[in-house]
Amino acid sequence: MIGRGLSVASIADKLRSTRHFVNQTKLAAEAKLSTTLLEVAQTNDLQVTRLYPKEAILLGYHPALKRKAIVTYSTNHGIKVWYWHGYVFPEFKRDVKIVDSFPESTVVPVNEDNV
Repeated sequence: MIGRGLSVASIADKLRSTRHFVNQTKLAAEAKLSTTLLEVAQTNDLQVTRLYPKEAILLGYHPALKRKAIVTYSTNHGIKVWYWHGYVFPEFKRDVKIVDSFPESTVVPVNEDNV
């Protein structure tokens, strides 16, 4: 509900609970998600660069593959590990890179802020 833009107070009112309970639940969920993302990174031999628990994203680097990686979580797709490949397409006005996630591939626009 917080992800949908509702305030902690309105969530507490809706659930007939306290704001403290809502905040504690949010912190517990973020901690569990952080732990899970870090375990996935360790399992995949990733060196962790950054962790964004509120966005459910972990940025890392795989030294053996010499590739940047991103671990994501969503309720629709679960946990996915994506690896960056250095392909840049000159026909696009901004840089794009291929990101692989087994078994799918996608093209993601990138800039200096999200690489």
